[in-house]
Amino acid sequence: MAPAPVVLILGAGPRVGASVAQSLASRGYHVAIASRKGLNAKNEAGYFSLRADFTKPETIPIIFAAVKAEFGVSPSVIVYNAASLTPPSDKESVLSISSNKILSDLNVNTISPFVAAQEAVRAWETLPSEDKKTFIYTGNVQNAQIVPVPMMLDLGMGKAASAYWIGVADTAYEFKGYR
Repeated sequence: MAPAPVVLILGAGPRVGASVAQSLASRGYHVAIASRKGLNAKNEAGYFSLRADFTKPETIPIIFAAVKAEFGVSPSVIVYNAASLTPPSDKESVLSISSNKILSDLNVNTISPFVAAQEAVRAWETLPSEDKKTFIYTGNVQNAQIVPVPMMLDLGMGKAASAYWIGVADTAYEFKGYR
């Protein structure tokens, strides 16, 4: 008998993350969630809960390794739901966000999901070919059009950059059935 599939939700908050976890658990998935408030243990819902800092992309492989160690199999579904934004400090200057804040938010919005996608591809190579493999990056309209809201400048930068690499990766890995 094949083991139950595993979903890894990166950025598992009380709304989208919790809903996705509950929905996939009801479909027979083992659920691993990663968030700032993670427990590094099972939570009250029975999900494997990991503490994560998405401003540090180098920690993403550690999360994937912990999930595989917990369930004995790599996740076939990865949901990247973390996001970060810093509004301009000066309401009169959209470019008043410090470069350090831009870098931190780009790590959360672009670099960490990129590393998660790299880890997903590595993990999927260990799974049976018939297993469906899916990477979901949650977002909003900011990946498709420029929304002129100064408060969302750096969020939009990250979403737009991620939309590009996700589109390229989707095309590049489509032949393997990775979506």
